[in-house]
Amino acid sequence: MIDRPIGKIDVHAHLLPGVDDGCANCQESIACARILVEAGYTHAFCTPHVWPDLPHNNVQGIAESVQHLQAELDRAQVGLQLLCGGEMNLLNLGSGLMPLAKSQIVTYRLAGEYALFDFWAEVWSDAAEALLPVIAHLQGQGLKLVLAHPERVAALQCDDAVIDCLTEMGVLLQLNSWTLTEPKDSANYRTAARLLTEDRYFAIGTDLHKSSSMVKRIDGLKVAEQLTSADTVKRLTSTNPRKLAGL
Repeated sequence: MIDRPIGKIDVHAHLLPGVDDGCANCQESIACARILVEAGYTHAFCTPHVWPDLPHNNVQGIAESVQHLQAELDRAQVGLQLLCGGEMNLLNLGSGLMPLAKSQIVTYRLAGEYALFDFWAEVWSDAAEALLPVIAHLQGQGLKLVLAHPERVAALQCDDAVIDCLTEMGVLLQLNSWTLTEPKDSANYRTAARLLTEDRYFAIGTDLHKSSSMVKRIDGLKVAEQLTSADTVKRLTSTNPRKLAGL
């Protein structure tokens, strides 16, 4: 791929075809990638779900899938540079992560520095006992953790104390752009807008899954600019993501 100036970097994208609930096939992956490029993205992390029932979404499998899709994008002349990553559900994976060597844990760039995770819980007490030891274990291995879409987690939508607890532990927050296109009275929008205007986020990702939903994922960036500023959105889509990308 020809070197070009670095633009936006998507830190959360289910772009790999046929590996999870994201893009179903290579054609859809290419269509989504074209839309990203049109929106000013030059790089995208492929972050498939890392769940126990998706055993091929491991370090080796993701690296191979990214290499294959990159070749397809290059063949289609889509100027998007792909990077490896994954979205680990820490509650699903649980203690199964504990025996793994650091090199076996799916991280951004597979570089063993930053790792994206999520969890789902209606109330914090349902997750804390299982989640906190895993977070501590991963941080003990030297990983910096990034929490995907906290604005969508019911346990966090009405409990600032939990968000404070996680960020005080060093957890970084990643916004899903499309949540800013939700109805303004929805919990997703209210939480996203509040965390964004309070400058709590480290990065914005599209969390793209299908080509049919790409418009609102890009439109969310425009809403983010309206709520904050172009400089803030640049920091969250380029400056900070460059740290994940090692650029």
